[in-house]
Amino acid sequence: MYKIALICEHGASTGLCVQKMIAAAKTIGVEAEIASYSVTQTDNLVKNMDVLLIGPQLSYRLENLKSSYPQQAGKFAAINPIDFGMMDGAKILKDAVALAGKSR
Repeated sequence: MYKIALICEHGASTGLCVQKMIAAAKTIGVEAEIASYSVTQTDNLVKNMDVLLIGPQLSYRLENLKSSYPQQAGKFAAINPIDFGMMDGAKILKDAVALAGKSR
């Protein structure tokens, strides 16, 4: 079971992306808990999540987040803006699963 958090400013803009990822997970048989959260919740998420995907609008904060959580830095990645814009839930899920495999 993968635990995936999508992080944005207020947890709203990633909501549709989460739904697309959940649908993709069901289609391809990947067990995952996927939800969106505000960046202000990162402290509560970092230890419990396998992957923390940063929405494109916050990608400028990626390096700061990694340095703030050095032991969990490998769990962070920015969502590709093209995949996000197209709401390609399957591609974003695939990238998240690959990242989870590296950080475990």
